[in-house]
Amino acid sequence: MSVSAQMAQNLMIGNAKAIALGNAVTADPPGIDAIHFNPAGLAKLKGRQLQLKLVLGNADVYGEFHSNSEYQELLDRYGLQDPMVDTSSEIEAFAVYLPGSGVTEIPALIAPLGGVSYNPPASNFTLGTSVYAPLMLGYVRDENDIGRFYGKEIGMSRVTFFSPTIAWQVSDTFSFGMGIGFSYTGIGLNLDYRAANQLLGGLYTATNDICGGEDNGYLWQGVSVDLCGGEISPFSKLLNLDVQLEKQISTTVNLGFIWQPTPWFSLGLLYQSEADDRLEGDIKVSLDEGVIGLLSGLANSNAFLGSVVTATELTKNGGQINTSGYIDLVLPQHAALGISLQLFPDLKINIDYKWTETSKWEAFDFRLDEPLPILSFIQFIENIEKNAIIFPRGYEDSANFAFGIEYQATDRLAVRFGYEPRDSGVPKDKLDFLIPLGDFNLYGLGFSYQLAKGSIFDISLGYGKSDQFIPAGSSTNGNYNGLDNFVYNPSAGLDVRSVIEFSVLEFSYRTHF
Repeated sequence: MSVSAQMAQNLMIGNAKAIALGNAVTADPPGIDAIHFNPAGLAKLKGRQLQLKLVLGNADVYGEFHSNSEYQELLDRYGLQDPMVDTSSEIEAFAVYLPGSGVTEIPALIAPLGGVSYNPPASNFTLGTSVYAPLMLGYVRDENDIGRFYGKEIGMSRVTFFSPTIAWQVSDTFSFGMGIGFSYTGIGLNLDYRAANQLLGGLYTATNDICGGEDNGYLWQGVSVDLCGGEISPFSKLLNLDVQLEKQISTTVNLGFIWQPTPWFSLGLLYQSEADDRLEGDIKVSLDEGVIGLLSGLANSNAFLGSVVTATELTKNGGQINTSGYIDLVLPQHAALGISLQLFPDLKINIDYKWTETSKWEAFDFRLDEPLPILSFIQFIENIEKNAIIFPRGYEDSANFAFGIEYQATDRLAVRFGYEPRDSGVPKDKLDFLIPLGDFNLYGLGFSYQLAKGSIFDISLGYGKSDQFIPAGSSTNGNYNGLDNFVYNPSAGLDVRSVIEFSVLEFSYRTHF
């Protein structure tokens, strides 16, 4: 799930200047938020300063699922109908992950943030701290939305609540800064699980032929095996997975420098360390009634199978299995190199090159503290272990440029434009609707107005859209239709379109106090 962090990177920091300039601010850091964008920029701030910020966000997550001739032939061969064919999905409401509450539905994405800095008189050192959200995303779908197989509820939050940072003005032309970010991280996921797999389709057809549509009955006289106690379909819910995991304190380090040999040119470098965290919490698996019925029928009809089902506790507590577990989640390291050019007295251009080690997301590996009976029963399936469910990802490192233009219209008013063509790090053969993200363009527009006594008010609007078409069978994460696609491929064989469209409105106010 945390690949969404790459999409949300720098969007919820709440700095209007950065969004307006397409986040091309490594050599031209924005006030107190230099703590995040390049801590060396704090050295430019004098005296005591306070910054207040507000972020308003809006987003839509949309999907379409369509059949094709090859898939229809496969359905006809087994005499099946897929309820996902020619349907669409969209979110119903926003959500975030909150400590103590888990995934929490909210009417709109609103985040009040802020920070302070202090430069002692005649000192070359500046201290600061800020509150910001490197990641705050989530949504809720309707109970009957077909997208529930990719998540009924998803919430992700990473909030940096304390970020002590120091910047040193080493010389007239060179400054250096470093800081430590202390963050809370939480992830919640609730999804219905279906396995649109050919083997499961064959089993469904065979049992239907044997049972003749009946819900009870015994097969093969002399061999007591009941396959008719319940129904397992490749297109219906097999189980529900509910995960609530968090870590109270996660730390990262930010380092940066700015070199400005002339008033019209500056060079900046930023490095943000990775965070390798173990998020712990509760994991609940609820088997569907059809699965419970089939297992109960097998157990009641055959002593050997009954002993297996009983020993593995597959139907205990009505198929409700509550346990604890964890995921080792990596927030990849990130680096940025930027220049700022004052081409004319009233015109400045910023250019950044950014890199993120997204290849760290090889898989999302949910681990249980003890073996889970249902997983022990099906651990022959690839990416299933007796104490783990593994969602393969296979992402690549991402890199992109960012561009910003600032026009000083008057002594007090500056107008800004930004463009950032973002590389998601998701290869074409790894696209899916679980994390509906591909490459996209971020556009920014805003202005800055200097008030009395040096106070500054910034406002900006950012907009981006990721629109991906995934032809049937083209993605091993999304719609691969092989026999080994149990984890995780609910739209196997279908043509899929995934869309994320978002906009953010950001305000910031900085003043001396």
